[in-house]
Amino acid sequence: MTASGEQPQPNRVWMEWAALALIGSSLLLLLHCYGTVLLPFVPDESLFLQAAHNLANGKGMGTPALDDLLPGIAQRTYWQPPVYFLALAAWGSMTGFDVVAARWLSRLCAVGVLALLWLLARQWGLGRWAGLLCVLWTASDLAFQYNANIARMDMLSALGLTACLLAFTLYQRDGKEWQVALAGVCGALATLTHFITLPAVAVLGMVLCRRRRWRASVWFALPIAIGWLLWLTYAAQDWHGWSGQLAAQFIRKGASGLTPMALRLLFLHSAMPLWGVFKTNALPLGSILLVGSLVAAWRRNPLFSRWQIAALFATYTAAAIGGEFWYVGWWTPFGYLLLGRWLHAVDARWKPKVGLVVFCAALVGWQAVTVAQTLTSVPRLRDDVARFFAEVSSVLPKGATVVLHSVPDPFPVLQRVRPDLHLVQLSPTPMLPAALAHNFQRAQAFVGVTEWVKGRPGASLPPAQKAWRFHATEGTWVVHLHPL
Repeated sequence: MTASGEQPQPNRVWMEWAALALIGSSLLLLLHCYGTVLLPFVPDESLFLQAAHNLANGKGMGTPALDDLLPGIAQRTYWQPPVYFLALAAWGSMTGFDVVAARWLSRLCAVGVLALLWLLARQWGLGRWAGLLCVLWTASDLAFQYNANIARMDMLSALGLTACLLAFTLYQRDGKEWQVALAGVCGALATLTHFITLPAVAVLGMVLCRRRRWRASVWFALPIAIGWLLWLTYAAQDWHGWSGQLAAQFIRKGASGLTPMALRLLFLHSAMPLWGVFKTNALPLGSILLVGSLVAAWRRNPLFSRWQIAALFATYTAAAIGGEFWYVGWWTPFGYLLLGRWLHAVDARWKPKVGLVVFCAALVGWQAVTVAQTLTSVPRLRDDVARFFAEVSSVLPKGATVVLHSVPDPFPVLQRVRPDLHLVQLSPTPMLPAALAHNFQRAQAFVGVTEWVKGRPGASLPPAQKAWRFHATEGTWVVHLHPL
């Protein structure tokens, strides 16, 4: 049965799942074509891999590549919650600890998000093909594809939050305690994968409390409390490291100040102007849809449930305040779910369908053009990356200590082909100035984007010896080799 109470026909159900499988397999094929050249904006994939690899080998969850640039991180990793590291350790034990294998974990999580998004759309009252349209929009969105092809925790956290919303929706419909308990388990996994899911999960807990469903509140909160208690038990081994590493993360998030943070609530930063701005002033569609949804829900419009809009508002706010490009890809499936809900409302009231058809076709066409432009840049960028990896591994002196902060990240390649090197990877967060100065004083070379290091306390660079230029649809950038 669907949310509307209709009994789906078996052949229609088969067609829907076939369409969903086609979208998911097409996304995987596209991500395979991107390969490893849809590059991250921050070189942190190798850091996550190192912590997971050490964990799988029974060496603890440290990240020696950061060399205590964050307090205690060489022994214990606290700057991100632990679930992604645990999942990556289990995945890597089966597939290997390299960037390609780790990206496949994100790709499969993305397909899982698409499947759960379709189920959630159906439970939230969208029609069969409207739900599939939300899935198609999400899979075709470049920001979502970026997240799906990067070895980070964002796609796993989106999977956990989508599962949490789906289980909570089923509880709202059926009222069974195992459903709300499952929502709590998924909420625990989501929040312990990435902090960005905390506001949305907290909203679901407040909904239960406001409705005085105390027993359900306990079932929902219990797995979350157990999960966080386990993490805090791990943190108790080094409170100084735990607080210091997390403080560096939050200092980085707040470095831009309150005004840019407030502006991001209107214009969510994105490479896809549908949800924000990137080099252009675009329609702030996310904030417009959310404000309209809040007004509709406040007036008790039956198409907009208050708890659903509150959860989406918390999700959008967390992504906007976070301020990173990859948070846009994390928000994307929920944004298209909100857009689909509005189109469903318009469709229910306006009989002429021509405008809706034109809008949907235009959006898919626009996405296809953007993806095609990205694909055309892949061959040249692949050649740029291959040349860089070959040259940087040959020019570095034997036995040198090398400081890295580069995109593309040569850490995995150098670790494999140049085991004589001692590699130190800089953190994207604020680092301990004394540790940073110590690493630059003892190093023989720095490889990275020079602008990222200038002005950091303890870091000074002489003139560059060599430069590599990379070309992509978003523009060009340069990585330098600085002898120290």
